Amino acid sequence: MAEEKTDEQGTVEEDTSVEEEDNSRYSWYVVNSFSGYEKRVMKFLEGQLKRKYPDLVGEVLIPTQEITSNVRGRKTSRQKKLYPGYVFVQLDLNPEMIMDIRAMSNVSGFPPMNQGNPVPLTDVEIRRLKGQADGSDKTKIIRVPYSVGQTVRVTEGPFNNFTGVVESINPERGRVRVIFTIFGRKAPVEIDFSQVRLV
Repeated sequence: MAEEKTDEQGTVEEDTSVEEEDNSRYSWYVVNSFSGYEKRVMKFLEGQLKRKYPDLVGEVLIPTQEITSNVRGRKTSRQKKLYPGYVFVQLDLNPEMIMDIRAMSNVSGFPPMNQGNPVPLTDVEIRRLKGQADGSDKTKIIRVPYSVGQTVRVTEGPFNNFTGVVESINPERGRVRVIFTIFGRKAPVEIDFSQVRLV
């Protein structure tokens, strides 16, 4: 809550500097975790560390990206860590907190080395990081287990059991263009990823 000040004329002024300091005192830092232990480190930062320093720990982030794969005609999605071995945390850092984080199991310190004072990330780096991790369609990656020039067989639909050669792939639309030879003539057909399998 803003503090009120009274000047010499008795006019009441609101002092908003306290609130501004509260909002701006956090900086984003990178914590190096052992690969595969990012969630444990995140739980420590959000739990134990936040309980010890309730007003000094803000948001904790492990940026992920949705990966969609087509395996044997089935679409599967999973979350892939964008930066394995790194956890991003908002802190109002002090020397005691630095020691607590470095002493935690599954943590190797702050990059680039476990020495000196940690350097906060810039606003530009954080905006880019959050943009990658917001789960929007722009960041979605679709992996296709075949490439141009490979021979594939159609598993369903009007061209079921036809064999052809992949001419082009459109990951955004989830479709593949296949060239079939029908009655001695080449016929290009667009088919959904889920309807095609490698021969």
